[in-house]
Amino acid sequence: MSQGDFFEDKDKPLISDSSGEVIYISNFLSKEEADNYFSIINSDTPWDRPLIKMFDKTFPVPRDTAWYGEKGYIYSGIKNNPLPLTETLEKLKKKVSEKCEAEFNSLLLNRYQSGDDKLGWHADDEPELKNCLCIASISFGEGRDFRIRKKSIYRSPEDSVKKIFLEHGSLLIMRSPMQTYWEHEVPKRKTSKVRINLTFRNVS
Repeated sequence: MSQGDFFEDKDKPLISDSSGEVIYISNFLSKEEADNYFSIINSDTPWDRPLIKMFDKTFPVPRDTAWYGEKGYIYSGIKNNPLPLTETLEKLKKKVSEKCEAEFNSLLLNRYQSGDDKLGWHADDEPELKNCLCIASISFGEGRDFRIRKKSIYRSPEDSVKKIFLEHGSLLIMRSPMQTYWEHEVPKRKTSKVRINLTFRNVS
C-alpha cells in the first residue's frame, strides 16, 4: 500500500464522502496561544501511564494520558474515570465546539514524551461513542505524523495510507461515519521533544 501526504489546502475537507469527513486547520490557535496552553496543560495535568494487557502480557501504554469530562470511558480494556474540566480546558472546549458546531462532554489527553511514544492503529468506535458525530483533536508541542487508512474490510489494493503532519496549535476534525470505515495512528518519530494532544468527543 502506498503512502502520501494530503494536498496543501489544509482548511478544506481532506476527505468528504460517504465514509466520513476529515478537516485539518493548521492555524486554529496562534503560536502565542498554543505556547501558553502547552505550558499550562503540561504542568497542571495529573498524567498517568496506565497498563494494558496484550497477548497475556501487561505493558505500560506508550504515552501519558488523562481523562476529563462528564462520563467514564473504557478503551483497550482501560477504565477511565473522569476528572472535572479545568478552566483552561473549558475555554478550549468552548472554542472547539464553536468551530465544529458540535457539543462535547469528554476529553482525552495524550502526552508523547519523546518520539518513542506512539499511538497504534485503531478506530474510535467503542460502543460509548455510537452517538458521537464529531471528534476534534488539538495538537501542542512537537509536530507528529497522523496516518489514516481504510479498515481492512473496506480496503482495496489501490487504497493508500494518507498522512497529515499535525502542527503546534492545529485542529483536526473527524466527522461520522469516519470511525466506521477508517483507522488511524501516530507512529514513532525521531525526536526528544514533547507533544500533547487533546481529543474532544461526546460519550454516551
